[in-house]
Amino acid sequence: MEINKILREILFKAELERHIVSECEYQARILCGENPDKRLHIIEQLRDLILERGECYPPRLDDAFLLRFLRARNCIPARAHRLLARYCKFREQNPHLWRDVYWYGLARLGNIFEGVLFDRPDVGRLIIGRLGQWDPDVFAADDLVRGCLLLLEVGILQPKLQVLGGTALVDCQGMTLKHMRHLTPSIALQAMNVMGFAFPLQQRSVHIVNCSRVIENLFYLFKRLAPADGLWKRVYFHGYDYSSLHRYLDQECLPERYGGHREAVSLGEWLTAINQYRKEDFDKDMSSIGYAV
Repeated sequence: MEINKILREILFKAELERHIVSECEYQARILCGENPDKRLHIIEQLRDLILERGECYPPRLDDAFLLRFLRARNCIPARAHRLLARYCKFREQNPHLWRDVYWYGLARLGNIFEGVLFDRPDVGRLIIGRLGQWDPDVFAADDLVRGCLLLLEVGILQPKLQVLGGTALVDCQGMTLKHMRHLTPSIALQAMNVMGFAFPLQQRSVHIVNCSRVIENLFYLFKRLAPADGLWKRVYFHGYDYSSLHRYLDQECLPERYGGHREAVSLGEWLTAINQYRKEDFDKDMSSIGYAV
């Protein structure tokens, strides 16, 4: 299966080398401004900024970890430092989303979150959140944020995703007032930080489908709580019109339910496969940022 092939790529490589693969070198130059001849130099520049300014205390300072933030900000150390400071601040303010969370236990979220393992430079990895599948009586809203965060933390171990970034598709089908009552401003701010404001992933765009005007207005209300960021220019509402969605996302990248040709892999399937193929390096990476392994 394709998911097994990708997981082997994620889990069976060694430290910095597993974040540098030949197939991504050209795309890293174009999409991230990454120059192989200057890679170690800019990593060292970022590390020096962290130590000199003392504005944040990252869980790690190794090359592979810092490279994620550089790739997410076009390999500009000052911008990568700002992103890293946001990431660290978010961790400090929300330790319950990471600390001692047993990653495999989040498989119980099933297909609330999905990924389409068909990565392209214009889309990256398509990550889908099906909010209507969430039962607030069974899972706390915090678990939604934990699940999305875990999906990204595991995915970002893969060099290709660091380079290509991701696109989010938020499906509101089945959402009711009951759901919205649990989406407090604090939960909304956590989710927005995970989606791009405080996470080392190039967020190509965010698309919201099957949403009513009420839900659309709710998103704009939450926007006031988030940091000013260019990401808001790449948030698109499509209502119930998939033809509008297809103007931005090629059907070749979408699951069949959205008029596409791909199969989606649920978070539950993803974590089950990881549990089968994981190695010591994976456990080391996850424990280094606070997860229980």
